[in-house]
Amino acid sequence: MFYSLLAPLAGVLFTFCFAPWSFGAVALVPLALLFALWQWPARQKPLRDAWLFGFAHFGSGLYWVYISLFYFGGAPLPFAIVANVLLVLYLALFPLLVAWLLRRLSAPGSWRRTLLIPLLWTGGEIARAYLFTGFPWLAAGYSALHTPLDGLAPIGGVFLLTFVLTLIASLLARAVVLRRGKPLALAAALYAVASTSSLLQFTTPKDEPFSVALVQGNIEQSTKFDPAVMERNLQDYIALAIAREESVVILPETAFTFMEELMTRDLAQLDAYFKSRGQTLVTGIPAGEAKKQLFFNAIVTLGEGSGHYYKHHLLPFGEYVPLRDWLTIFDKYVEIPYSNFARGDAKQPPLLTGKHRAGASICYEAAFGRDMRQALPEADYLINISNDAWFKDSIAADQHLQMNQMRSRELGREMARATNDGITVLLDARGRIKARIPRFVREVLAGEIQPYQGLTPYARFGNALLFVLLALYALGLWAGKRCARG
Repeated sequence: MFYSLLAPLAGVLFTFCFAPWSFGAVALVPLALLFALWQWPARQKPLRDAWLFGFAHFGSGLYWVYISLFYFGGAPLPFAIVANVLLVLYLALFPLLVAWLLRRLSAPGSWRRTLLIPLLWTGGEIARAYLFTGFPWLAAGYSALHTPLDGLAPIGGVFLLTFVLTLIASLLARAVVLRRGKPLALAAALYAVASTSSLLQFTTPKDEPFSVALVQGNIEQSTKFDPAVMERNLQDYIALAIAREESVVILPETAFTFMEELMTRDLAQLDAYFKSRGQTLVTGIPAGEAKKQLFFNAIVTLGEGSGHYYKHHLLPFGEYVPLRDWLTIFDKYVEIPYSNFARGDAKQPPLLTGKHRAGASICYEAAFGRDMRQALPEADYLINISNDAWFKDSIAADQHLQMNQMRSRELGREMARATNDGITVLLDARGRIKARIPRFVREVLAGEIQPYQGLTPYARFGNALLFVLLALYALGLWAGKRCARG
């Protein structure tokens, strides 16, 4: 009975290694605990342990999904809970698949199993990040942010961190299970060598810093798209924006809830106002053509700047419904405004904000470094606009911020992140918070952004370097098996 509790305990403990708790320095402990169960010759129930770990981890880390469906989507509570549980069960399939492959490809207690674990685990996370447009939430590498290992992020991205973290954890597990000193020494050496990556610098400051203001309107999500208050909310945001003197003023995702084509006059007036003051206004707005039922989740730049950005990586079941003709039950129970957005191009030019160009992203896109790198090398800094009010005061906003921090670390660019009710922050080029304001208040965060130039290896090559590394690693394991047989 005791051993059957170790896997779910490890899963819950692993959740605490992510934001908002961020005990990333001890993330090796729950991972090593699971991997020890997989390598322990005397107690082999890898499928059970994998499923219990996955269900406990994703269940405790993603419990908040039901909130948007129930509180703001109008779904019955049982439907929202079932949808949440189905997502957790789907995500738990990935560690289950890893365990199944381990059982087929290696023997417990063997070096082959020890070395297969990080390869298969990382492969599972990559598959999760691409399959059905991807859902890479709680990828293991995020737990290593702001630890000595996070210097690997600008080299190979978050999944390189996953690979190195799980390799070290697997070696530690082998050392404990078999009571051997060699794997422990290898784990310590790998950690030390990987930690030296934090000394590397791939991007450098460019020009002088410029002032920015991030407006947090704290609009209640349940009334945001209510026709009775939309005009008042619009005027509140405009009033907060025009009162600022910073070079760039940034409003959150869909701060303007009216379609762009319905705001031609207002936008023209704002454009003239900010241009006369030498300022730039950046705001989220629905764009497209209502007659054609073509809608985009967009960013528009006004004043001393130019450019539109149309969100490319949409949130499934939030901004569009996959296989809508087959999943009519979702439309029957859930009503989310603008849940039929079209997808913008994968490669779009950066926004021009005064003298500097910004790589833009909207909300969920922060989970995908492969998308955000498309704006480089032209982009001098990053802008992310978001609205985490969909998930109330849950841990979702903290996890979302952590992903934005990882994007800054991977790409070597500072970020200005404006959200509706938090977390509104300014990040430096290593993903550290320079300034922030409290959640659930109407406030403006004023500060400076330092433009950067240059490319990190990850910004230049994306996941290609990691794929090459994993292929060579897999080839080495295959060659080692061939030599052992020969």
